[in-house]
Amino acid sequence: MQAESLEVLEKADLSSTQARAIVRAIEIEIAGAKDVLATRHDIVLSRSETRQDITLVRSEVRQEIALLRSEMAELGTELRSEMAELGTELRSEMAELGIQLRSEMGGLETRLRSEMKELATELRSEMKELATELRSEMATMRVELRAEISTAFASLARQLYAAMLGQMVVLLGIIYFLFRVAR
Repeated sequence: MQAESLEVLEKADLSSTQARAIVRAIEIEIAGAKDVLATRHDIVLSRSETRQDITLVRSEVRQEIALLRSEMAELGTELRSEMAELGTELRSEMAELGIQLRSEMGGLETRLRSEMKELATELRSEMKELATELRSEMATMRVELRAEISTAFASLARQLYAAMLGQMVVLLGIIYFLFRVAR
């Protein structure tokens, strides 16, 4: 205990027992704080330990990176081989599907050709029937047209003869008139 500390506290109108208790409490706190406060030596030790820890962590990270790279290389190799296998399988499946598709297309083509032949036969027969009907209708219309033409011609011929006869009568009338006037 420092005498000066006690004097300062006693001048502040504290009793000597109170002053001693306060100074003693402060000394205990300071003594306990030495373990908490870092000294220069503690900082140097801490730095060297930190450097060692960093070096250790770096080496561990390098080892992990090397391990990861080797694992990635293995995975890449495995992936390439699996992709090659899948590509081979895919090609074979596509070839099989192509063969199946060709065979199905061949069957469809055969069916389509047979259906087209049937449709062509039906179309020809229908066209023949329509041609026969058209010919018979045309023959009927031709007969009717000829009958109408001959009826119209006969009527026209009568009218023509009547007109010619009328004209002759008029001419004869004019000639008669002229002979009568000339005499």
